[in-house]
Amino acid sequence: MGVWLAVAAAVPMILPQPAAHGDVTGAQVKRALKAGVRWLKSRQQRNGSWPERYHAGGESCLATLALLQAGEPLDSRTVSRALRFVRRIENEHVYVVSLKIMALVKADARGYRREIAEATKWLVGAQNETGLWSYTHKGGRFDHSNSQFALLGLHAAAQAGVTVPRAVWQRAQGGVLRTQNADGGWSYRQGGRSYGSMTAAGVSDLLILGNTARVRRERGFRNGSAPQCGEYRTNRPLVNGLNWLASKFRARDNPGRGNSYHYYWLYGAERCGMLSGQRSFGRHDWYREGAEFLVRAQGSDGRWTVDLANTCFAILYLAKGHKPLLAQKLRWSENARWNPDRNDLDHLVAFIGDKLGEPVAWQTTALDAPLEDWLAAPILYVQGHEFPVFNANLRAKLRKYVENGGTLLAEACCGRKAFREGFRAFAAQVFPEQPLRVLGPQHAIYHSKYKLRAAGLEGIDVGCRTSVIFSPDDLSCLWEQGNVPKLSQSALELGTNIAAYASGLGGLRDRLDVVTLPETRAVTPGPAQRDAFRLAQIVYDGDWRPDPLALVRFVEFLRDELKMDVISQYRQVRLTDSDLYTCPLLYMTGHYAFEWSEPQRAALAAHLRRGGFLFVDACCGREAFDRAFRKAIARTFPEQELKLLPAEHEIYGGEPGFRIESVKYKETVHREEPDLKTPSQWGLELDGRLAVVYSPYSLGCGLDGHTCFNCRGVVTEDAQRMAANVVLYALTH
Repeated sequence: MGVWLAVAAAVPMILPQPAAHGDVTGAQVKRALKAGVRWLKSRQQRNGSWPERYHAGGESCLATLALLQAGEPLDSRTVSRALRFVRRIENEHVYVVSLKIMALVKADARGYRREIAEATKWLVGAQNETGLWSYTHKGGRFDHSNSQFALLGLHAAAQAGVTVPRAVWQRAQGGVLRTQNADGGWSYRQGGRSYGSMTAAGVSDLLILGNTARVRRERGFRNGSAPQCGEYRTNRPLVNGLNWLASKFRARDNPGRGNSYHYYWLYGAERCGMLSGQRSFGRHDWYREGAEFLVRAQGSDGRWTVDLANTCFAILYLAKGHKPLLAQKLRWSENARWNPDRNDLDHLVAFIGDKLGEPVAWQTTALDAPLEDWLAAPILYVQGHEFPVFNANLRAKLRKYVENGGTLLAEACCGRKAFREGFRAFAAQVFPEQPLRVLGPQHAIYHSKYKLRAAGLEGIDVGCRTSVIFSPDDLSCLWEQGNVPKLSQSALELGTNIAAYASGLGGLRDRLDVVTLPETRAVTPGPAQRDAFRLAQIVYDGDWRPDPLALVRFVEFLRDELKMDVISQYRQVRLTDSDLYTCPLLYMTGHYAFEWSEPQRAALAAHLRRGGFLFVDACCGREAFDRAFRKAIARTFPEQELKLLPAEHEIYGGEPGFRIESVKYKETVHREEPDLKTPSQWGLELDGRLAVVYSPYSLGCGLDGHTCFNCRGVVTEDAQRMAANVVLYALTH
């Protein structure tokens, strides 16, 4: 499953950015999967099998695997019956035995270990003198289709802990390499013309063999580093195969074979994309283009063509490729310096599994990819033996990535001094207002999933979370090898904690979502009218702007959804500014304790008594800010009382605005207060008029839209509605 390549180091053909995004959406893919699964389930026979067209048990194993991959529960009647049937299938045909292994591993590798081991032993024995496989046990001529399935089956078995002799991988590697055509592709058998499905088979074979045949030279771990780290044998055949896919890829048919084996081709392309971690082949976003074709090609009854196997291949493509992205590894050089550990994220993601709530994926991304593409995953991962020298534009882009909610994870592979010093210089230059600090043992990153001791991580807080995470000590070699006694397990657990913290243990972005930045949206508002509304945020000595994009995105919401005439750029104002009177609505937020001076309290009191309005939000629902604000407002207005607004208050009535009877809180709030489902805001009246609204549960994090670990706040949609009602109330009363 490893990435056995330094793609960027080899041939520029692979590197151009993909073409414009297609129109397919994650919702369409989910509907297509649901319909496909429904049809597939309807075709199951009483004994748990499916109608067979090729080899006895083949379609049944393939259908079982497709249903499992699509998320059908193990205890469902369909899957239970299917697994009972699959377990009893005799080990007679390479296709069937390979699919049997994959289905049983996907279902329960430990529970079906005996059947998996027996099938693996049979498959090992079926390898012929060429190192490849034919249809039966050492019978007939080899072909790359049977061989691909055999290697996929053995790969699944090895991942499940079944031993596959090293000689099997080595013989297979020799067979795959000997039969590659001069153009970089493969045919069904040696000597034929290259075409898509067989080239995908050859490439996925090499990707599998690259991890299991020990082509990396790195082994062991001593004194904080791995000997021979970053040393790999050159794999020109794999690069040539990937270049073939880059130049020939298309989703509408099987390159070189037209409509023949079209869905099998898509399945093979998906395997290549997921095993390599590549988002695109050349200029083609392989998953998006394939998903767009499959959504259009699906029949009204949920199936794809009359061949049951094609429906299974379509489901596998859509389900496996649709895993949300957890991390992207930055290709920051044209040679292999960006990637000394090529299987690190692969092994980390495999270790994480569904610990974050659902299976996740990773991929590589280019230095010149649009910022929107970087933001497709919550983590941008930079590693190496030395830290790259970024120009001013790239430094600004990296800062912008972080400010837009991304987490920059940097790791000094082997603890190299050059990377440490380079990153620290970069951090000081790009984030001068916030120095890099050691994350102490109480930091949430050490408790987000596993309870761990402090491990020397350093970080920079941007907004309401640690958005830059730096490991000055090696993690990647321990992820790469995965079996260094004691150390790899600890490193993988720490990596899982980093992932949990960066993702907030919330739902990840749909793989097909197109990220849109507020300042780059294709919106051209007309000139503001004289009475256009403008938000103002209070600046104070402390953490006054934890969510830099909260008001930017909120203004967009007011303009686009409510059609308000609002000035895009919000003001930053101090309470003692002489022109405070020009700001009818003041917004204030923060995490930590603060205190208003006597002049500040006097200025605010005078402003509110003149008709001004104060809207306050405790970022992340932090108690320190909550206590400080309640104390400050009580000192400012000692004769008035901050009170909980009743559910029937007109601020929730929707005239104007939204009728709000219930709201959805983030997971942390649900854990603490499972019965809380109504809006919780407090208000203070002056002369019979509501002049202050305070939300102890964060709205700003929802308005900003970033992921925040342990956030005591309101989800984005309800945060927008609640904040909009506050603004509309302030402007109309």
